[in-house]
Amino acid sequence: MATIVFGGALSHSPLMNVTLQGDHDLVQRFQAGVAELASRLSDAEPDVLVVFGPDHFRALFYDLMPAFVVGVGRLDGWGDWQSPAGPFSTRGDLATHVLTDVMAHGFEPAFSYDLKVDHGVTQPLQLLGAEQMPVVPILINAAGPPLPTPARCHQFGAAVASAIARFPAALRVAVIGSGGLSHDPPAPSPESDDPAMVERAVHGRTTGFAASKARETGLLGRTAALAERINPEWDRMVLDRFARGQAAELAAELTTEGIHAAAGNGGQEIRTWLAVSGALGDPAMDVLSYDPIPALVTGMGIVAWTPA
Repeated sequence: MATIVFGGALSHSPLMNVTLQGDHDLVQRFQAGVAELASRLSDAEPDVLVVFGPDHFRALFYDLMPAFVVGVGRLDGWGDWQSPAGPFSTRGDLATHVLTDVMAHGFEPAFSYDLKVDHGVTQPLQLLGAEQMPVVPILINAAGPPLPTPARCHQFGAAVASAIARFPAALRVAVIGSGGLSHDPPAPSPESDDPAMVERAVHGRTTGFAASKARETGLLGRTAALAERINPEWDRMVLDRFARGQAAELAAELTTEGIHAAAGNGGQEIRTWLAVSGALGDPAMDVLSYDPIPALVTGMGIVAWTPA
């Protein structure tokens, strides 16, 4: 049967892929943490990488907004923010098994035979040097309210782990969560008074918004204001709970509204970390790095766990 041999979670920021105007020492410190995470991942010798990642209105829109999506077929990237575009190697047999198994045990995720993901999934592969590793991509809706509750995301991660344990082949599996910590990027809303904004939120997959490079230019012009939404106190609280093996309790305490107030729109991505911890059985995890990095408009953290 398949065995989970490694787990971790890390912040992402597409601004890492552009020429930064400052905070180079902090970025290098984060990159050193990534190098440590990559080394631990390599030492675990996984056969396949399960990635819990968010979407930033590239794959999921309000014409059809699922809570969870399992990619069971082709996997490509948008190439946004100079992230890799693929196509990526996948393990359709494991992905299909996970999908059918979690459906038999109380979850009904959407699934895709042709999934195109953004930097929320592809940047971790890029940072970890894992672009050639077979991937099972699992999207968690962290951008289009109403969102699955943090507790439900934690439970979903546990269900995915149970499914992995029931896979008949002897695979070594690593699980990675991508997203967070505190940051507050702009997002389209179907409740907007601006008809163009509504159109982007609902029909962006067909109107060209998903592929728009103008989104990147727009964000670059707002980094100073966005950096003000980093909340190191909240970030450190979250990291402390992961370090103590208290992710299940944290998931039960967190709410969508509370996360938004404390950590912004991007803080909702902590759901991917909670799914990873649920998959691992909530061990105490090592905090490899944390810094609030204004140039990346994000509280940038990394946690990791390897079984004894």
